[in-house]
Amino acid sequence: MKTRFLLPALLLLASGCGYNRIQELDERTEQVRGNIETELMRRNDLIPNLVATVDEAASFEQETQVRVAEARAGLDRAREGLAQAVQGDADNDALSAASSDVTDNLRLFLNVSVEAYPTLRSNENFVRLQDELTETENRIAVARRDYNEAVQQYNTYVRQFPQAITARVIGAGRKEPFAAPEDAQDAPAVEFQRGRS
Repeated sequence: MKTRFLLPALLLLASGCGYNRIQELDERTEQVRGNIETELMRRNDLIPNLVATVDEAASFEQETQVRVAEARAGLDRAREGLAQAVQGDADNDALSAASSDVTDNLRLFLNVSVEAYPTLRSNENFVRLQDELTETENRIAVARRDYNEAVQQYNTYVRQFPQAITARVIGAGRKEPFAAPEDAQDAPAVEFQRGRS
């Protein structure tokens, strides 16, 4: 007779513990973090096309080529660092730092390239790629926001009673939001040199 009441009591207790909801929210945060990584890799994939477009527009001026090559080398190193961070399942701080490094080097590469080759401003491929990079930067910002909202929802849920007990038992700890450095949140800008002939 006691077991007849024990089973429904256990089911009622288990349904109120929040285990399934914790798992659901955890999966959601992982999915949205994957969206950030996807957009970061999309940006990484666009960069070689941009570099090829600049190379195509390049003349054979030695000093100009050296400056563009140095900027390109910095950009390539930053891209490799980001790819390693994504593939190595780096924490949010490392991923953010790698993303910021790519953004800084991309900005430098664009500025050096446009200064060296003013005709790039009218090159259709260059303008299209620059627009795609800007769109990707916007997607990265949206993905970061979505991730942080999912993390906030998860963190709030696992801190509420009685879910806090379940979270402690299963080791579901607090998740860290994705906090990109301030300069990494802006799309790369190209500074056109005025007054040059």
